[in-house]
Amino acid sequence: MGAPEETRRLLAELPAAQQRLLETVTQLTDDDVLRPSALPGWSRGHVLSHLARNADALVNLCDWALSGVRKPMYVSAEAREADIEAGAARPVAVQAEDIAAADARLLERFEDLPASAWRAEVGWPSGIVRSATNIVVARLNELEVHHVDLDLGYTFDDLPAESRDVLLTYVTTRWPDDVQVVLESSDTGWSSPPRPTGARIVTGSSAALLGWVLGRTDGSTLTTDGTLPVPPAWG
Repeated sequence: MGAPEETRRLLAELPAAQQRLLETVTQLTDDDVLRPSALPGWSRGHVLSHLARNADALVNLCDWALSGVRKPMYVSAEAREADIEAGAARPVAVQAEDIAAADARLLERFEDLPASAWRAEVGWPSGIVRSATNIVVARLNELEVHHVDLDLGYTFDDLPAESRDVLLTYVTTRWPDDVQVVLESSDTGWSSPPRPTGARIVTGSSAALLGWVLGRTDGSTLTTDGTLPVPPAWG
């Protein structure tokens, strides 16, 4: 496999993140799957169904990177939603098997990518084009953040510190250029990319910062000079 060193490190973290998720999922009952998640309008089953289909969607981006032929993650936004809805009410054992199988397909596809494919650029549903190395961190983000979204006791504090820093970078480097906010982690030493002089500095633990930038928490434990700004929406 010709992945860059940082990408290889993240690839090594994916199975552990998946295992943590599946350990949580296998403790659920079929009724638990139908109960609300922390995401408005989604049950826990919707979250689990999305996690499986997201892995398959990222396989499409791997195919694009390898062949150079455009292959978007999803046929359409409507098809994405329909696939999630179709799998949301399945028994927990079926959900867990689906996620494990989809992740296995994605990891196998990663193994197939030569160095040239990792350097290739692929398109995301937002319309932005980024290098294929982003596929790996995108999957780590999905596994960890939606694990939290299941609302079953797993929090951003439970993520490995290095993963929290990686995901903070992943989110903040996608902020618009006019966002005048710099984030500083009080526990890991991480900080967001520099902004022009006068940018607001927001400080807190990496877990608190990550929950806030992803719109999962209100940032009440963060500190800044004045009123806490509103972070850019994260889709």
